[in-house]
Formats: sequence, C-alpha cells, structure tokens
Amino acid sequence: GRPLARAKAELLWSIEQLGDVQQFYVIFYNDRMHLFTAAAARGRLVFATGENKRSARRFIEAVRADGGTRHAEPLLAALRLAPDAIFMLTDGEEADDLTEDELRRIRGSLGRTRCMIVQFGGDGVDRSPRLARLAAESGGEYRVVDAAGGD
Repeated sequence: GRPLARAKAELLWSIEQLGDVQQFYVIFYNDRMHLFTAAAARGRLVFATGENKRSARRFIEAVRADGGTRHAEPLLAALRLAPDAIFMLTDGEEADDLTEDELRRIRGSLGRTRCMIVQFGGDGVDRSPRLARLAAESGGEYRVVDAAGGD
C-alpha cells in the first residue's frame, strides 16, 4: 500500500498544479485498467478545471491496490489520447516489465509523446529495464524512487 499511497499523493499534487488550459487524464491499472471518467469527456483528455480536478480526486482516492501489474495495454490506451507526455508511476517488479514484443508495439505508437516513468522500489535498483528503455527512447526519463519517501 505504501507505493500506491505515495503515487496518489504525488498525482493529486501534480493535478492541483495544472492550470485551466492544461489537459490531463488518469489511468490506474493492475491486471486490468481503471479509467478516469469525467463528465462528458469519457476517453478524452480533460481540461484541468476545478470540477475535473475534484472528479479526478474522487477517482484517485477510490482506487485500491490489488492484482498484478500489466503495463502494455494502459500505455497503449494512454498513447491513443495523443498526449505530449505520459507520467507513469509503478511499483511493478522486474517480472512485470514489458516484453520485447510489447515494447515494439508501444514504440510504434509513441509519436512525439515523452514517457516519464517513476518506479517505486526502495532499493535503487532498475526493476524494469524495458520501461527504462521506453523512457529514454521517447526523450523522457526513468527514475527509481524509494516508496517510503526518499529518492
């Protein structure tokens, strides 16, 4: 629960910093996706209005940790929104990393999207080498962060 709690806190803080003209969307996932559904904007980026921020907060606070970690489909769903950047927070382990085939499919959908990936781990070890490659190849960044609060 600690990595999820830290991810939620960081996500909520980040959303609060957005201005009304900026857009966002939230996808939580384990072995299946949980999509944010703002009023009249299902499956699309939403403007960071006060109402959409409050709706996102309710959605985020309701998410519970359970199940496995499958990265590929949520990444592809996020890429279909054609964002400038994807901010991915995961506590997945090396066994949950993308396969070479999944990495190839995602690369083919990247366009100009940068992937900023934070791996909650606590030991500073690169647990997801293919996610790290995806971040680097997209012009983004991959970081391992201690779930207890330090980097």
